Amino acid sequence: MNIRPMTLEDIHAVVLIDALAGILLPWSPAAYAAELRKPTSWCWVAETVTEEPLVYVMPFALPVENVQYQAGEKAVIGSLTLWDVAGEGEIANVAVHPKFWRQGVARALMQTALDKAAQLSLTRIMLEVRASNEPAQRLYRSFGFIEEGRRPRYYSNGEDALLMSLIGGTHAHPRLPRSNCQ
Repeated sequence: MNIRPMTLEDIHAVVLIDALAGILLPWSPAAYAAELRKPTSWCWVAETVTEEPLVYVMPFALPVENVQYQAGEKAVIGSLTLWDVAGEGEIANVAVHPKFWRQGVARALMQTALDKAAQLSLTRIMLEVRASNEPAQRLYRSFGFIEEGRRPRYYSNGEDALLMSLIGGTHAHPRLPRSNCQ
């Protein structure tokens, strides 16, 4: 598996992976293209050489072309977007194709984002996660994220979002700079 910056050519696969991974309102291809142009946004993809053909088909009505990879071809299998919002980081999106869940893909993407956050001297990283998404919550906690709040009925299906953050200092990831504020 390889983590690299997202390109325009990756966008259709990324949108399809978002939908297949259960993101209720995936970003459009135009939204991802806009992210790639922003100086305060970093987007990465995870890719791997496929052992068998893979076909990504949109599970609901969105104007996105299906994506197909042949055996032995490099396939995009996950993505993550990090924002710098006024000196604080926000994980805006992270998704992995379900076929590759629990194989370290999300962990590698998160590590890449945290390394970039450290490079940018972002001492606080925030994210939102579905209250029911316990595997993702365990992953984030393993990096030192703590729950700081809840947004009731945040998602389009009425589910709550948990607000989690990683703060320099007590809960700092070893690669994040430590804050002087406690």
